Amino acid sequence: MKELEQILRLWASAESAGESAVLATVVKTSGSSYRLPGARLLVTPTGERAGSVSGGCLEDDLLKKAWWFTQNGAVL
Repeated sequence: MKELEQILRLWASAESAGESAVLATVVKTSGSSYRLPGARLLVTPTGERAGSVSGGCLEDDLLKKAWWFTQNGAVL
């Protein structure tokens, strides 16, 4: 539950600063994976993040692409 609290804290901070944020959620895995469906990562435009969707190998790539993926709204 600590991870969810960190995500909510960062979201509240971003919202109060007038920033947007992207919430990435694992919805499906195939084969061996570090995190299961339901794992979340919240990222802000300044690079702040809370949560995790992998063992660390996907987070940096997600930070680079999060805004591009969501420029037209939510995606799955």
